[in-house]
Amino acid sequence: MIKAARLSAAVLPLICLAALWVQSDRTFYSGTEWEVPIQGYDPRDYLRGHYVEFSYDWPGFDPFRDTPREALCLQGRAPNLEKVTVLRAGQPCTYPVRLPEGEVYGWEALERGRLYIGQDRAAQLQEQLRNRDQRGIVTIRQREDGSFTPVSIRFRPLTPAEKVERDAPPDERFDPLGPPAVMGQ
Repeated sequence: MIKAARLSAAVLPLICLAALWVQSDRTFYSGTEWEVPIQGYDPRDYLRGHYVEFSYDWPGFDPFRDTPREALCLQGRAPNLEKVTVLRAGQPCTYPVRLPEGEVYGWEALERGRLYIGQDRAAQLQEQLRNRDQRGIVTIRQREDGSFTPVSIRFRPLTPAEKVERDAPPDERFDPLGPPAVMGQ
């Protein structure tokens, strides 16, 4: 009887741990994958591990005008993201992306992201990040509950239109000694 109790005391935690691992693995690999353009990458930090930190460049979304509060609605045919809008309460959406709880960036988690990578991949990405003629694309996995996870990153060459937009002069000449933009009118 004592041997059976000891055996179950040793095996039961392992079975529970395996069940938790299977459940988290299934959750990680479930969902719809979308390719989201990104900007403003920051390669790894030696003190906190290897990762790429970036800002999402949601298509059709102006971060200065459309401030995401809790959720966004992805539109398109996965993995091709065509447009993103702010999801209002009660609005139907097939592919919602909600503000994750406990995220590193808190309320900015819909605007910024972090993808953890291995050391070898970090060195390779560092070279690609320096090339201004490439566009970063992060693949996110969006789940039915609205949670999402960045899963990979790749780069593609800039299109001619993107190069023109990048190299275009600013709309207005900036005067550092002039009044603030709000007071200029």
